[in-house]
Amino acid sequence: MNIASYKGAYRADFYSDFSFTAEVAQQSHKFFIIDKKVFGIYRETLSKLVGSDLYYLLDAVEENKNVDKALEIMDQMVNMPSKRNTVLVAIGGGIVQDVAAFIANVLYRGIPWILVPTTLLAQTDSCIGSKSSLNFRGYKNLLGYFYPPDRIYINTEFLHTLERKDYFSGLGEIMKCALMAGYGSFRETAGNMEDVLAHKEDALLKEIHKALEFKRNVIEQDEFDRDYRNIMNFGHTFGHALESVSGYAVPHGQAVSYGMMIANRISCQRGYISREMLQEIDTAIWNIVMPELVCRDFFAEALYLNAMKKDKKYTGGQHTCILFDGDGVGKYTDIRDGEIMDAAGRVMEEAGKRLGK
Repeated sequence: MNIASYKGAYRADFYSDFSFTAEVAQQSHKFFIIDKKVFGIYRETLSKLVGSDLYYLLDAVEENKNVDKALEIMDQMVNMPSKRNTVLVAIGGGIVQDVAAFIANVLYRGIPWILVPTTLLAQTDSCIGSKSSLNFRGYKNLLGYFYPPDRIYINTEFLHTLERKDYFSGLGEIMKCALMAGYGSFRETAGNMEDVLAHKEDALLKEIHKALEFKRNVIEQDEFDRDYRNIMNFGHTFGHALESVSGYAVPHGQAVSYGMMIANRISCQRGYISREMLQEIDTAIWNIVMPELVCRDFFAEALYLNAMKKDKKYTGGQHTCILFDGDGVGKYTDIRDGEIMDAAGRVMEEAGKRLGK
């Protein structure tokens, strides 16, 4: 898959094994940033790939997604004999990607970099689109930048060792893109989900490719997120608030799944989608959600709405959110507090039923 970008077109290739490492190994003057946990799981394969090249094992936690950690890694890189011809290779999920993209962007005014995403969330969403960010002074994603990798290697072999909640997190983004593409697209993905949940390679690769194809069509029209790309926030405004109130105990993709269900209830209440369509979509989403990760306390009105109001699109009294209308999604600037809390309450009622509470 080729993706157009301000920096020049870049390519994502798809694999179900580690044969791609032969191409990576051919690069001269490499420096690796590798998720510490991933390195532990795939030590034999990754040790052979790294060889005598320099590398940094990053503990991929939110607290390390900052400038200080990036500077610590750059301290090692500037001691290499190579300079602007250094190729940075990032192997990991979104946090590794964000740190690596920042370094590749600013070091020597920009160096080439290769991304090997190892989580389903990264493989279906963040690996393309150029956008990355770091946390700063306690604020999440405050420092943002656009700097796409020169090459992406997507290997589904990494997904076999993901924890269930992380695998389901990626499925949330797959479902999001399927819904955004319209009701027919959603039904196709929902029909394929049993095989995806069983980790069947053909089904999984098909859905990863489909999600990235949809996102590519959006970002190539608005790479710098100035207008049209805002639609990719479907489920995110509600989901980001849930992540925040849970102290990020709820993984991003799981929060987005809850966000989509809240958004769809608002759509149904407004008459944008039928109750039958809502129920069909809900059934598919609940298959990829772990209700035990979310509790009613997260949706306490004052707490949740306060988190919603921190969204940069909030304008006194009303919220801007992306809603589904059956044919796709659109931006609505008049979402009221009462609509949100009513929808969230109904989602939590269903979660309670599924937990037997």
